[in-house]
Amino acid sequence: MTGSGLSSRPLRADALRNHHAIVAAAREAFEQVGPDVPLEDVARRAGVGPSTLYRRFAGRDELVAAVFAEYFEEAVEPLLVGAATDHDPWAAVARVVEEIARALLHRRGILRAAKDTGAFTTEVALRFIGPLQDLVTRARAAGVLRDDAEARDLPAAAVMVVATAAPFGEDVRADRWARYLAFVLDALAAEPGRIPLPALEPPPRSEVADRLAGTCTPPHPSGTTPSGSTRSDPAES
Repeated sequence: MTGSGLSSRPLRADALRNHHAIVAAAREAFEQVGPDVPLEDVARRAGVGPSTLYRRFAGRDELVAAVFAEYFEEAVEPLLVGAATDHDPWAAVARVVEEIARALLHRRGILRAAKDTGAFTTEVALRFIGPLQDLVTRARAAGVLRDDAEARDLPAAAVMVVATAAPFGEDVRADRWARYLAFVLDALAAEPGRIPLPALEPPPRSEVADRLAGTCTPPHPSGTTPSGSTRSDPAES
């Protein structure tokens, strides 16, 4: 086992425990507080002193790199390996899009920290995009994925799911998640692979009223419609 991934020297047992504790605490803090969480807070969560943290990691960038490397090895690579070995290429495509979307929602702290510090390097990107390209090639050859789809379309499709299921950082609504995931996958599928859209739950009456109020044209002060005709009073009709 190595330290931050940058050294090949094995760690003593106590140093190894501290390493794991600090990485686990940082991972939790990035998700709960954000990528700018003070490293002193990370040390406190890990049950070590700041000096111990800085002995293990030279600074924030190195700590983020260790957290992101652990996350990639635990979550991303198994997903890609599973997709590569799945005998059903369309099921693999659908699972990859859905799991990337879940990561964008629930691991945004780690991903933001990795982006801000440069931990998502070209090497990591190739480890990610390479298997996606293999999957896309296999799915297109099987006739289940549209011929013009590219590897980068899968992460982009996941972003679309997140943008519609949880707009503006709102909580995810299950009905929107299922519906817009189906929309996105339907757009990626070859013609025979169209997906029936899950039904949406009826929205509350107040939501319907609010939406109508926001989209309807307000009445003109003169009592006329935008076309100039006089509106009739519903009580008179």
